[in-house]
Amino acid sequence: MQPIEQKIIDLLAQGTKKPLSRREISEHLNLRGGERKLLTRCLEQLVKSGTLQERKGGYRLRQSQQRTLEGVFSLAEKGYGFVRPDDAQGEDLFIPARHVDTAMDGDRVLVALAVSARDRRPYAKVINVLQRAHSRLVGQYRIRGKSAQVFPQNKKLGGPVQVPPHPDANPGDLVEVEIEYYPHGEFNASGWIIEVLGVAGDPRVDIESAIRTHGLPHQFSSAALAQAGRIGECIDPAEIARRTDLRQLPLVTIDGETARDFDDAVALKKTASGYTLWVCIADVSYYVEPQSALDNDALERGTSVYFPGFCLPMLPEALSNGICSLNPEEDRLVMCAELQFDLKGNRQQSNFYPAVMRSQARLTYTSVAACLDDPQTSELPAGLIAQLQQMAQLAAALREMRRARGSLDMDLPEVEILLDESGAPFELIKTERTLAHRLIEEFMLAANEAVAEYLTRKKRNLLYRIHEEPDPLKLQDLQQLAAECGVGLVLGKNLQKSLQQLLLDIADKPEARMVNQQLLRSLKQACYAPQNAGHFGLAAAHYCHFTSPIRRYPDLIIHRILKQTLAPDPHSSAISEAELVTLGFDTSAKERRAMQAERDLADLRRCQIMEKHLGEEFDGTISSVAEFGFFVELDDLFVDGLVPVRSLQDDFYHFDAARLALVGERRRHEYKIGTRVRVKVAKVELGRRRIDFSLISTK
Repeated sequence: MQPIEQKIIDLLAQGTKKPLSRREISEHLNLRGGERKLLTRCLEQLVKSGTLQERKGGYRLRQSQQRTLEGVFSLAEKGYGFVRPDDAQGEDLFIPARHVDTAMDGDRVLVALAVSARDRRPYAKVINVLQRAHSRLVGQYRIRGKSAQVFPQNKKLGGPVQVPPHPDANPGDLVEVEIEYYPHGEFNASGWIIEVLGVAGDPRVDIESAIRTHGLPHQFSSAALAQAGRIGECIDPAEIARRTDLRQLPLVTIDGETARDFDDAVALKKTASGYTLWVCIADVSYYVEPQSALDNDALERGTSVYFPGFCLPMLPEALSNGICSLNPEEDRLVMCAELQFDLKGNRQQSNFYPAVMRSQARLTYTSVAACLDDPQTSELPAGLIAQLQQMAQLAAALREMRRARGSLDMDLPEVEILLDESGAPFELIKTERTLAHRLIEEFMLAANEAVAEYLTRKKRNLLYRIHEEPDPLKLQDLQQLAAECGVGLVLGKNLQKSLQQLLLDIADKPEARMVNQQLLRSLKQACYAPQNAGHFGLAAAHYCHFTSPIRRYPDLIIHRILKQTLAPDPHSSAISEAELVTLGFDTSAKERRAMQAERDLADLRRCQIMEKHLGEEFDGTISSVAEFGFFVELDDLFVDGLVPVRSLQDDFYHFDAARLALVGERRRHEYKIGTRVRVKVAKVELGRRRIDFSLISTK
């Protein structure tokens, strides 16, 4: 095929509204001299070969020749982009900046496939935006002459938006904009300001910005609030009489110090032959009926969102912190999973039923961890101390059971962002997972798995929490990293056991955190679906989310299905698989939206803290390497920053993909994962959530 023929095909693949004449094609392609003479012959050849259709002097691609696909568009900061096809097996396709059209980051688009005439590489062109991801955006207000512009906080949304000047906005303020016209070619987007949020950098404004930027529902409907207000704080005695009474059990809640919504309580009884564990979960489904105003608002949110120092709840406070929360010394309606285990942690029997309970104590992870570490100094009652010790024994047995079947326990300590009285961040501290955290985690995992197995055995449609097996190709970088750290990884049939062994082998090495992070990046993201694909990370054949209905909508769905299954007529009001497919897709997307918002604000808080340390030096470890530089994770703080390759002035560095290293051209000096370095905080860009370091020395 001649280059001019490819140009013709690429032009017509853009999906023009009407056939183009020979002259129009020539003008579009800016043909000159000899190319114009070839045009007629090329058109005739393309029609003869069946590639083009010709009618009344107009040419268009035959429908079978214009290959198109749908997907989600992602914009890069330099103007080009990529489209992720709906076909999960397909690779992302590159879209040159000139073919982005009006698409913005996150838009659902229809693209035409093309091949570069120069290097024969495939690329795509946006021919239609099918669904807009953003009708509004948040940005910084600036005055430009007699007009004004808003520069998006999210840099991936492109350039400024033209807006009329706003009387209540000052330069530098964060504002929310309604988009009227989307960017096209050299023209910026335009719209108008619908709300002035306030001064950038104000902690409350930062939260509002994150909420609006990620499109999080932040106001309950008046109907939902009215419905929540009518529920009240008293429980109908007749409802209590219909339920199993567990108020005499020594049930307790164990949560973080700042938690206010307690949706799970546990109690344990040990015998000579095993354990009986009661896991009681707030019965949100009793108060939130399907398709009610409360239910509609909860589904719109999908999940609670947790920012440092602030929670955007899935349910109104009257429920989440009130009648549904398992507050101490108050009667509460629950769904109970009563599980019996032998002394080795094998589940022998499970029973599920609606119950009423009364929490005997509100415990924290800190107090429970201290008690288990040194029972003699604990101020908790003796009976409660004994129960906690027995709980620790069962939790250890359950964890060993999971380990034996191949469950992956990744060691990823979290970082807590400390805030002052105004909500501004001032320090980062590492938080360790204690025995108390693991205890509750094991009990919740056991309950979730037991419910999923029970509903599966009863042949019920349900919303599984699935985690599919990773693509072996994506594990090759992990294998390479492990080799660089002196640890082997065999990617064979028993993948879970191999990964588990890797985690054990690397546990005591300084690169352990980086290997854990790379493994996490290699795994697929868990999601909700009615088709059971198992849970790879937990090595569980059946798994669902049952234990957090106050803050997760899928858990509420599982409660409803469980109640229907336990009812005298278990098939009445059964939810269909088609409905669950939609719910699974929707709640998975909303979970990702919440995670992105939480990560975005946490990254901003880290940058705000590091901005106060400009010019200061820190020790750290290279955590990843790329062509453009290497990232360094600071000791203790777990803050990542980039050392750009252009800042390395002592040599010209090449990226060695095989060894995941930057190698100097002349001196052969290497920067690779695990290298200890000392760096200086060179630049902090709050808008891009980016920290740049300059290298001081290696160690």
